[in-house]
Amino acid sequence: MYLLFAMAMLTPYTKLHATPAQRVAHLRSKGLVIQRPNVAARKIELIGYERLRIYFLSRRQMGLPGKPFLAGITYQNILRIYECDMALRDACFAAVGQFELLFRNAVSEELSNRFGSHPYYDVPAFKNPTANLDALQTFTGVYAKAKDGRAKHYRQTYSPPALPPIWTLKEFLTFGAATRIFQCLEGSVRTAVAQQFGVGKDTIFTQWLECLVDLRNMCAHHDRLFNRSFQKQPSSLTRPPLPTAPRHKLRAILQCLDHMNAHRGVPTNVEAEVGKIIIRYPEITPAEAGY
Repeated sequence: MYLLFAMAMLTPYTKLHATPAQRVAHLRSKGLVIQRPNVAARKIELIGYERLRIYFLSRRQMGLPGKPFLAGITYQNILRIYECDMALRDACFAAVGQFELLFRNAVSEELSNRFGSHPYYDVPAFKNPTANLDALQTFTGVYAKAKDGRAKHYRQTYSPPALPPIWTLKEFLTFGAATRIFQCLEGSVRTAVAQQFGVGKDTIFTQWLECLVDLRNMCAHHDRLFNRSFQKQPSSLTRPPLPTAPRHKLRAILQCLDHMNAHRGVPTNVEAEVGKIIIRYPEITPAEAGY
């Protein structure tokens, strides 16, 4: 009943489809400088107006009637902001990808060193029998979907066990799946892995993992980093004090990422790399890039 009442109070959606040319005309009417409307319309057709919309809105005066663009803002300015966001995603995705490989391998090595080639069935490797079952279901689901040649070779060559050794199966794990499995592991295993990355507490390390999975998914799915306040935020590490940037900003996550990669001997320096990208795009402010 409440849902029906709430829906009745909402405004019906009546907006009609608009062509790229009509979008361009609308933007020009709001004061955006567009010297080549046909080229601008083609860009909207290729990229999509909704994808560009957040960048348009960032340069409009939302408190004024009609929400006009700031004086002198051009269509090229907006595209440059969009291109900067793409560059930010590329840099972050590469650095997170490097960490993902290091993390999966660290978990695999720790498990196989303690529990052998097939730790999936060893309850002491996990927090409890329920966590063991949850992890086993994740491992089994990933392996069932794997089309990798190594998975095919194991299926055609070995049985039992039904699953390949952990050092093979870890290659099929997504970052998200590896993180879920990590959370199922016994405490000393989690701590040992965390310490390899320079994080003394597995609770902090786990929280950092969740931030990186979130960032990785944003990059992989072309979501914006521009003007973003992150909901998943890294907990503070005491020694060294990290992050030093505001925890809801991109820079904080990158500081944690650099620390862990460097501690494993594979420095990425993505915090500095993103800083250099920001300098190349004066159309945005450091704050808009999370710096």
